Amino acid sequence: MKIVHISHLYHPSVGGVQTFFKNISERLVKDYGDDVSVVTTNSYYGPERKIFKKIEPSEEVINGVKVIRFPYQRVHIKPYGFMYKVFAKLSIAKPGRMVLQSNGPYSRQMKKYLMQVEADAFCASSSPYYYMQLPLWRKCNFFYYGSIHLEKDESKTVLYPAQLASMNASKLYLANTAYEKKQLEKLGVIGKKIFVLGTGVDMEPFTSVLEKEVRAYRLKLGVPEDGLLLAYVGRVEPTKNVITLIKAFEEIAIEFPGTYLLIAGSNSGYVEELKVYCEHLKREVAERIRFEVNFPIEEKALVFNALDILVLPSHNESFGLVFLEAWSCKKPVIGTSIGAVKDVISDGVDGLLMDAGNEISLAGKLKELISDKALRTSMGEKGFVKVKENYTWDIITARLRQCYVDASIS
Repeated sequence: MKIVHISHLYHPSVGGVQTFFKNISERLVKDYGDDVSVVTTNSYYGPERKIFKKIEPSEEVINGVKVIRFPYQRVHIKPYGFMYKVFAKLSIAKPGRMVLQSNGPYSRQMKKYLMQVEADAFCASSSPYYYMQLPLWRKCNFFYYGSIHLEKDESKTVLYPAQLASMNASKLYLANTAYEKKQLEKLGVIGKKIFVLGTGVDMEPFTSVLEKEVRAYRLKLGVPEDGLLLAYVGRVEPTKNVITLIKAFEEIAIEFPGTYLLIAGSNSGYVEELKVYCEHLKREVAERIRFEVNFPIEEKALVFNALDILVLPSHNESFGLVFLEAWSCKKPVIGTSIGAVKDVISDGVDGLLMDAGNEISLAGKLKELISDKALRTSMGEKGFVKVKENYTWDIITARLRQCYVDASIS
């Protein structure tokens, strides 16, 4: 099959959508012999970043996948930002078309190319990026991959007319969870157009880490052999609500002197605020908090193997890939009791759910796991089985390709 994947950003840029399309595309080439192209921009960062980092070259082949990068125009971002302030001051709703354009890469060249190229299947990430407005859905066999972050307050989640029209005109909208499917149906997306695909993880790097490597890494962090390492791993930004974890640790650290906290991931500029907060904590708490910022991607499996409990206290998530990565190392997890996460974690079975933004609730869940090693082991093992049976990239790729095949036949 000839397949075109469309993503606002792509490898070596890092993120959930980038990871999804890279793994799916490479497996379609390697395992099925498909002709796969990825159409993307030449930007390393999304439009929410003020800085621009360019990726070269404009065309290359990565592990059998042809990657085509188009120039990323940003001239509209500043004037739109100014107009947003005016709308807010006048209490006027922002026009949907303007929101879609400002939230994603604007590329005239990409639009022109996509309207000319032919393929058996097209699939684009469905966050509100500019190409949601392109009439791509007029092509046969066009799919959207779900990466919409539904709001914690469901009434605040909005689909603009261009999004809704294109979703309903596409072959399928590929949702991450059953919760996402249910919410999109409430917003007007036709139910039969939504297929719950999920996302995946490559378990092999996580299962092949040696115990001596884990011991050495924990030693580097200053965590003793009998210490218990609690951790957040991911983008360190306000929406991830890491401050709630730190506040919960203030209580945990006093009650359980053998516990340590690791904050690891990419820095959005928020890390400095967290470090300033930690400077004002009691000494016996602050000295047991570690920051591993912008660690090499090659160390990810090592980081997950080194932790004892993973915590993701986000305000909203479209899935929570880090849960799969922690389970691949047989580690228990704690997530927020919000829509999509409740579909991923089986509360009390392979992890625990905390109340959103509530450090008291989180501290209680941490105490439950810290005090019960058998429970931690059981949850980690059940999470491992869940990933192996449902969320490997081989399984997700096979599901998606069958969608492509069925669409091409029909």
